[in-house]
Amino acid sequence: MQRRVKIGVGVGVGVAVLVAVVVVIVVSTSSSSPEFGEPWKEVRLPKSIRADHYKLDLNITWKDMTYTGIQEITLNMTEVTRYILIHTRDLNISKEKTVLSENGGEVLEIADSFMDTDKDAELKNEFYIVESKKDLEQGQYKVRIHFSGKVNENKLTGIYQSKYISDDQGQAKEPVKQVSTDFEPVDARSAFPCLDEPDQKGRWTTTISVRFPKGILANDYNIISNMKPKEKADRRLDGTDSIVTVAFEESLPMSTYLVCFAVSNFLAKKETYTRDDGSKVELAVYARREKKFQESAVYALNVTKAVLKKYEEFYKVHYPIDKLDQIALPEFNSGAMENWGIVTYRESSLLFHPETGSQDEKQRVCAVIAHELAHQWFGNIVTMAWWNDLWLNEGFASFVEYFGMDAAEPSWKIMDLFYADEITTAMVPDSAPSSHPISVDVERPEDISGLFDTISYRKGSSINYMMENFMGKNKDGEKNFNEGIKMYIDDYVYNNAEMIDLFDSLNKAAPDGMNVTEIMLTWTKQMGFPYVTVSRDKDNNLVIKQDRFLRGEKKDDDKSPYDYKWHIPFTYISNASNTTSKIYWLSPYNDSLTIPDTSNLKWVKGNAHGYYYYITHYDDDGLVKNLATALKDGELNDDDNTVDRCNLIHDVFNLAAIGKGSYTDALNMTTYATEEKQYIVMDRIMTEVAKVGLAAIDENNATLADLTKKYRKYMTDMIKGRVMDLGWDGKDGDTFMDPKMRGRVYRTYCLYINDSTDTVVTEALKRFDIFINNGTIDKNVMSAIVRSGIKYDDENGSNWESLFEKLKTSDWEADQREFLRALSMTKNVTQRKKLLHYSKEDDAVLDPWRYIYYINYYGKDYNFTWNLLKNDWEYYSGKYNGTSFTMGYLIEIPDVFDTEDRYTEVETFFKRADIVSTIGTGAKTVPETLASIRNKIEWKKKHTTSVRQWFDEHVTLD
Repeated sequence: MQRRVKIGVGVGVGVAVLVAVVVVIVVSTSSSSPEFGEPWKEVRLPKSIRADHYKLDLNITWKDMTYTGIQEITLNMTEVTRYILIHTRDLNISKEKTVLSENGGEVLEIADSFMDTDKDAELKNEFYIVESKKDLEQGQYKVRIHFSGKVNENKLTGIYQSKYISDDQGQAKEPVKQVSTDFEPVDARSAFPCLDEPDQKGRWTTTISVRFPKGILANDYNIISNMKPKEKADRRLDGTDSIVTVAFEESLPMSTYLVCFAVSNFLAKKETYTRDDGSKVELAVYARREKKFQESAVYALNVTKAVLKKYEEFYKVHYPIDKLDQIALPEFNSGAMENWGIVTYRESSLLFHPETGSQDEKQRVCAVIAHELAHQWFGNIVTMAWWNDLWLNEGFASFVEYFGMDAAEPSWKIMDLFYADEITTAMVPDSAPSSHPISVDVERPEDISGLFDTISYRKGSSINYMMENFMGKNKDGEKNFNEGIKMYIDDYVYNNAEMIDLFDSLNKAAPDGMNVTEIMLTWTKQMGFPYVTVSRDKDNNLVIKQDRFLRGEKKDDDKSPYDYKWHIPFTYISNASNTTSKIYWLSPYNDSLTIPDTSNLKWVKGNAHGYYYYITHYDDDGLVKNLATALKDGELNDDDNTVDRCNLIHDVFNLAAIGKGSYTDALNMTTYATEEKQYIVMDRIMTEVAKVGLAAIDENNATLADLTKKYRKYMTDMIKGRVMDLGWDGKDGDTFMDPKMRGRVYRTYCLYINDSTDTVVTEALKRFDIFINNGTIDKNVMSAIVRSGIKYDDENGSNWESLFEKLKTSDWEADQREFLRALSMTKNVTQRKKLLHYSKEDDAVLDPWRYIYYINYYGKDYNFTWNLLKNDWEYYSGKYNGTSFTMGYLIEIPDVFDTEDRYTEVETFFKRADIVSTIGTGAKTVPETLASIRNKIEWKKKHTTSVRQWFDEHVTLD
């Protein structure tokens, strides 16, 4: 967006303290001082400028959603200069009101003030530059800037407006607005002038004033921010307007992306977290005023207390603020944001109703809270020095959240899900040639936003899990990894750190002879991951060797400082012992070794318990067949081996995809599945079998009708036993996994049976009618019920129309998503267009991108959605090109294609100059999407025949 600098914009009315007398001489004809160069041409701030303190006064006018403000920044200058660089984007700066002064001293004469684009229109560094008439010696200075801006109404970034429709006991519905902020990674500069880099930590003293017009019940509105208010809110009238002003206490030193405030008419549920020493943290969860939302805030408070206690024990550092607000926003860009002292969430990530919520909803709320609270230490107390080490924030929070969940819900045994949810998810993008190292050099804002991806989060958490396991325990039984983390927090409290600093701390706690830095640089400085081949030598002993696991062709410029070799901790279990072996280390310098005394082992299963981030390849027919037999004979069926079975199924299928092993062997390993009772294993089997079946068998091809029936029969036969055992309704004594299994198998069965007269389907349709008529159903099987209602709809589409009305009137986000998934399954083009038209209406529920995304993946008319995306590109890119997550989802839409023609079409589209210029934060996803299409093309050539043959030979139709 073109930056505008408007001259003469002053401060709006609202807070008397904001009035300032300014005497400044501006010489607008100044050129740059040659001895100090042109620092605004660099992307990064000069290291000689350091933020110390911000005094922010902000005035919001509710009627037109505009604001004015004064930002006074105290700076420490460590080198002589004449230039002060400050980040700003899309703000109107009153240049003639800018004041530069020595701290506590005289006002200094300004030679010039300008935007970087005033000097060079091509620059995108987003700097406002203040040039002093004289040299600024080392010392402390203040710069005061008057500015104005617009609250975002179309983007959920910076200072933005969200809204929901209030239903006041069945009376007229009116939109209720909120204003809140979301600044990570580089959107604080769009809200106010600041030094918007993570290592620029400063203390903040903030005053927020809001002018409400007549008709708004200003007394219902509260203003919250990072710190507690200094005193009670000042509420006064100015004519017919009401003005609410809150001044907040000075903050701890924090990065700009953590600054936050929210203005809403929400109510708060409150609790107090009390430590053993008697000190307290006041907890509040803000949500809509309606009873259902207030009741749904209670679970979050209970989780928060348990998680805070656990993290204070783990980190050995108290949460440092005496309050913690959490707010559920109807519209939010991601799942949540860890702003210090005021964590912002989308509603579905914070609110859970105990009577109507599903197990998946409950797990999500618990996980997201645990993740965001983990950031209060890993990210807020200690912050990465620059965005290249984003994984230090997100990877650690994604790992530590499991400790928090376990503290809040110990009966869940949540670590059983780590391998299935984190490691396997990370390996999908990380196996592609378009992946990137976990620590990668970035500078420009659009590149920074692109780092908020599966690699930073899931791979980051996976390698932390790996470190925790290979570092072992000390003589006192404490995990060495945990001890190292405590040292790290203690060494860098309220400061910034780099990856190497973390490894140095971990080295202090590591066992003698272990160099964590040397090991982990092979995992963080090169992308991808290895597979370890297990074979037999001439003496029948095990030989292990490493290679890179790569799905697709290596890029010409694909280089690695370690030549794609890793330090790998190899472990195994076997028929002789279910106890994990010692660690055998492969290294870049010794990438194969023999394990002695193993000639008597009938089968071995590598990567015991799935602790480590690699795949195991069994390059010996005997080993593969014996593992399949072990599954059938129940030799791997102990509860301790649940993750091992999941890991084994994942590995054999993924290796078959790259030609290491066969789909015959992989599918053979699933024939025991009728006896599998554990959710994570059954889910993995269903996922892998469905993936290869759909890829090999075109269900719309009439010549493959019998093969399609065989594939569907195999899927339903695998899970029929679980469907019958579990039943539609929850039972007393259900484990944490039972509702998850129930929802998964019923949804899959109803989808694949393809028979409206099947007794399970008829029961689903009966429950659909009950639900449509406002009856109660078990939320854990709601997806099976509403999707069956659409799949087996009558020719008039009456079920679709009824569910569409449910979608439009629902105020619960988790339900809205499930309704939309089901509605998107329709094959009726008129109904699809109706959905898409509704998505762009002002009162539509959910973000517009979800409609096209869900129609693509649940409706499976890929041509329809691809053409829609191309034709509506201006709309979607204009709305989302500053949002990495969303642009990535949109660009993924064509990754379902599997032909050369489509590959060329997609590639050509994303190379167009008008598309490149508007793709924004989604640029990184383009090569990922093309790589995915290329892989599907090659997969079809290599594997279609063998997969079809397997189903044809192994399934008999009734």
